[in-house]
Amino acid sequence: MEQPMYKITLFILTILLSFSVFSQNYIVETPVTGLNYPSDFALVPGTSKVIFTFKTSGVRMYDMSTNTQLAVFWNFTDSLNSGFERGVLGVCLDPNFNSNRYVYVYYVHSNPPNSSTNQRIRIVRFTESGNVGTNPFLVVDHLIAYSPAGNHFGGIINIRQSDPTKLFYVTGDLATSGSAQLLNNPYGKMLRVNTNGTIPADNPFYDDGNPLTGNDDRIWSYGIRNSFGFCFSPVNDSLYESENGSASFDEANFITKGKNYGWPACQGYCNPYNPAYKQPMVTWGSPLPALTGIMVYNGTQMPWLNGKLLVADNNYGIIHSCTLNGSLDSVTSRVQMIDLLPLTTIKQGPDDFIYALNGGYTTAGRLYRIKPDLSGISNNNIPVGYKLEQNYPNPFNPVTSIKYEIPKTGFVTLKIFNALGMELTALVNETKQQGSYEVSWDASNFSSGVYFYELSARQNAGSSTGEFTERRKMVLIK
Repeated sequence: MEQPMYKITLFILTILLSFSVFSQNYIVETPVTGLNYPSDFALVPGTSKVIFTFKTSGVRMYDMSTNTQLAVFWNFTDSLNSGFERGVLGVCLDPNFNSNRYVYVYYVHSNPPNSSTNQRIRIVRFTESGNVGTNPFLVVDHLIAYSPAGNHFGGIINIRQSDPTKLFYVTGDLATSGSAQLLNNPYGKMLRVNTNGTIPADNPFYDDGNPLTGNDDRIWSYGIRNSFGFCFSPVNDSLYESENGSASFDEANFITKGKNYGWPACQGYCNPYNPAYKQPMVTWGSPLPALTGIMVYNGTQMPWLNGKLLVADNNYGIIHSCTLNGSLDSVTSRVQMIDLLPLTTIKQGPDDFIYALNGGYTTAGRLYRIKPDLSGISNNNIPVGYKLEQNYPNPFNPVTSIKYEIPKTGFVTLKIFNALGMELTALVNETKQQGSYEVSWDASNFSSGVYFYELSARQNAGSSTGEFTERRKMVLIK
């Protein structure tokens, strides 16, 4: 008799662990508005200043406290290719910015501007002085040997805090999928160089130090299709990357030195499994969200997010909160944290708030500042996050009330399950407008025991993606 009870207990535990509880709410501020095609940003430590890249023009310095432009940091329009997904795409500060004032910018160069030939991927280092860029130094200057389609250019750059002499950057496959598997070019790759432009000899495919002969010595990992985000975890220094799929799956990846991430042989999890390719941490199915910014939170303002992998998307403007496993290399569950306008970048600020950029193909971009809302209600009395409250009373006999909140219109189900995981009834099974709701369950026809109620919200009745799910326990005593 003990063995079946063990199986039941294990089954119940599995049910509980497979659903992430996430019911916090947030206040969203817009410290900077009116941005024209913004693509990325960097917050200047110890100040209210923020540096923005603008896809079609250059880099500018803003003051968040007054929502004003302070200066044009650098104007690239005399030699910029900004067609399609090209342009001024990425920016990061040197970890020692307070002392050396270094700012790195990724852009697509052509002369004449927007030429179909003579296109170059460039990363240039500036020295900030009086809110403008000075002393430009080319860290990366790669001539593209053919006329690419104009999309899948990547552009995100970052420096590992634990090794401030190494610069990482990601490129897309330039819409030529086979390039992602070739080690003699930088397309569809995560790449690593020294901040002075030389190539580290400990890169995994280093052969002669010349990226134009033999292997491209800058490659750190490969098999990447079209990435718009990567980050280093402040928790354990791991490298995480977001990936746009073609039609089947978007994914988040745990990037490891020398690994092949499968494109174009695989999208999402390889089926059948192929040990030659590193599997994603988690995938998003169709309709694809177009994943962009990615970060790991580690701060005091929102401690419930500590260690969470946060991933933004461009199609729906959702920030997804992902719970990592004990090894921090796989995702055990994810929920929708907040719903904004289309996003390109998310970062944690020095104040431990979350900053997110509404950018890309918009002439009215804005920078969001996301703060915790202890009241659970936004300023306009509309919930800004999903929330499922504990039923009341609990324990109960035989009627109990369940309250929940949804921040946007979607298809909602609220179901009751017994201790074996069997569905008993659906209290809600319809499209709901954003708002706060309360329903009752009359358990007169059920026996005493432990029950579970589960809230699920998604875009439409037939969708299996972009879901929020939370499950709670209640006790019926007669």
